Amino acid sequence: MSFLNPDTNTNQLERNLLRIMRIFLLVAGVYITLFGGVNGSERIFGVMILVALTIINAPAIFTGNRIRVLPVEIELLLLAMVLFELVGGDALGLYVKLPYYDNFMHFMLPLYIALIGMMLVYTMYHFGRLKATFLEMAIIIVIVTIGLGGVLEMGEYTYDKYLASGPLGQITGNTQMQGSPTQDPLDDTMNDLFTDTAGGIVGALIGVLLIRRAERRGGHWKIADEIEDMIQE
Repeated sequence: MSFLNPDTNTNQLERNLLRIMRIFLLVAGVYITLFGGVNGSERIFGVMILVALTIINAPAIFTGNRIRVLPVEIELLLLAMVLFELVGGDALGLYVKLPYYDNFMHFMLPLYIALIGMMLVYTMYHFGRLKATFLEMAIIIVIVTIGLGGVLEMGEYTYDKYLASGPLGQITGNTQMQGSPTQDPLDDTMNDLFTDTAGGIVGALIGVLLIRRAERRGGHWKIADEIEDMIQE
């Protein structure tokens, strides 16, 4: 994949993987919307999958692929988030079935977000819009990722406290967002924040390593060119 090989542009393997993920998520979204998930009551997550796909692919859909706002690398990461969160965690109930799936997701989602963040800040750095060291870039991204994790935890608390027993809770099956099969809500929340931080750090470090790798080969991280083209369109 080209974001793991910073010296090459998008290759055929990436494009094929993108097509497969799009088709799989489209089929999964339609099926879950019509028939529900594991318990037949998760149709809302099917709708959310289809909405997410529409948002991610809106420019390509409405312009016949003449305009692609998102680079393939970023779209792959976003689709992976949809796959693991809405399909695996919610519709298939892996948050309940697998004791540590929540820990896995609270590590992987911040990792994806931090890696995308490093792509964006590196683009600004490469084209002269940002003056910072790579360490400073990584620290900024980690802090932002931790902040997003905190917002998510507040959202989970708000849902459990005020919304789970109302109409919204009935739509989503009255599932509690906080807590896990192995932890009480407070321990789960604190563990999530620590795991968010770890994922953000790893994602930022991966970004720095990819940048360094490209520079050692006398070039730059090619994702910057794709993002710059996206901005210019």
